[in-house]
Amino acid sequence: MANYPNETVKTIMERRSVRKYKPEQIDEQELKCIIDCGLNAPSAMNSQNWHFTVIQNKDLINRMSEKIRLNLPPEMFTRYKERHNGREDFCLFYEAPTIILISGDAEDLFTDYNGAYATQNMCLAAHSIGVASVIIGLTKILFMTDEAEAFKKELDVPEGYKPLYAVCFGYADIKPEKPERIEGKLSFIR
Repeated sequence: MANYPNETVKTIMERRSVRKYKPEQIDEQELKCIIDCGLNAPSAMNSQNWHFTVIQNKDLINRMSEKIRLNLPPEMFTRYKERHNGREDFCLFYEAPTIILISGDAEDLFTDYNGAYATQNMCLAAHSIGVASVIIGLTKILFMTDEAEAFKKELDVPEGYKPLYAVCFGYADIKPEKPERIEGKLSFIR
C-alpha cells in the first residue's frame, strides 16, 4: 500500500474505472455530493456552461445503449462484445443504476474542456465516498444517429448545447485492477 501525502492524492491515485455495478441505486446524499462537486469544477472564464442530466430510468438507459450499440463501428462492436462475455445485447452503460449526461454550450470554444473538468470532479468525488464510475465517451454516437434530436429532447439537453460525455455511477460489483502505466509519457525541459 502506497503512502500518500493526503486524502486528495490518495483518491486520485486509487480511482479506477468500474465496469460492473450492483443493481441498487446510489444514496441520494451521495448523488447530491457527486453532482455538487461537478458543479464546482473550474471552467474557462468561469462560464460554468455545462448541463447535467441525471438518468435513473432503466428503460431509457437501455434504449440509449441499444441505439449506440447498433451504430458502433464493427471493430468496436466486437471489442465490446468480447468485454461482455460474447453477449451481443451488451449494455454500454454496464448496468449502472445512474448515468449522468454532461452537455455543454456548443458555441463555446472551451466547452469540451469544461465538461471534462466537471466529469473528472464527479468521478473523483464518487470514488472518495465509495461510489464507482466509468466515463462513456461513446455516448457521442447516440447524438449522431437519426434519433439524436428526439434523445436530446427526452434528456432535457438545453437548446444550443451538445452532449459531451456520460458517466456511469453505482456501487462496484467487482474490484478493478490497477492498470499498468505506459512508460515514456513524461518529459522535463529545464
